[in-house]
Amino acid sequence: MKINLKDIPVGPDHPMPEKLKWAKLVYDACSQKLLEEPVVRSLLSDYKDSIQENWKVMKDTGVVAECTRCAMQDGGSCCGSGIENKFDVINLLINLLMGVELPSEPWDPTGCWFLGEKGCRIVARHVICVNFMCRRLYDALSPEKVKAVQEAMQRETENGFMLEEYLKTWLARHG
Repeated sequence: MKINLKDIPVGPDHPMPEKLKWAKLVYDACSQKLLEEPVVRSLLSDYKDSIQENWKVMKDTGVVAECTRCAMQDGGSCCGSGIENKFDVINLLINLLMGVELPSEPWDPTGCWFLGEKGCRIVARHVICVNFMCRRLYDALSPEKVKAVQEAMQRETENGFMLEEYLKTWLARHG
């Protein structure tokens, strides 16, 4: 199946079911060839490693505990409904390439489409999700911990960006 990149919905003007459909179409049409590409495998590996490193740093510095406390006690607000609109087909494709089963509907209609009972249900998150630090976190963490978290966030977002850009270029060439 030939996929025209101009047909792929991008941005907040498209409903999530449409983006999910397109991500699965692109995945079904291209995943085998993509995963055979050494550059894609390397970029995926680097991205996965930086995601795991970021989660470790967030856990070690107390970010995960503070965010959990906020969500449980104060209702949280960073994973609210509409955040998922920032995601595009390429980001969803990356999750599929990482073996993530994308949810066909939100667990909580008042939250982000990808928010589940135990947090985010996907691996490759949007840069806004990765980089967001609320006032509560800045107040709870020492400057050294904030710096460590920001450095880990930066590595994750840089690796994600590199993979996204390579996939866009690859799809433009191979469609």
